[in-house]
Amino acid sequence: MPHQCECHRCIEEHRLGMEGPFGWVPLSSTKMILCPVCGCKRCPRASDHDLACTGSNEPGQPGSVYQ
Repeated sequence: MPHQCECHRCIEEHRLGMEGPFGWVPLSSTKMILCPVCGCKRCPRASDHDLACTGSNEPGQPGSVYQ
């Protein structure tokens, strides 16, 4: 069964993406990664499924890849 979570952490840990002509292309290079709860890209849950959803798109949230 394919891995279901597409947070930034899972993309890295499970190598989600595809092989391109110059090597592996991560899923985050071809698709906008959003929190599955609130839909915000800067929400910490979009970065790591173990973090809580803040419902916020504010930059600088602890745990978010967008600092």
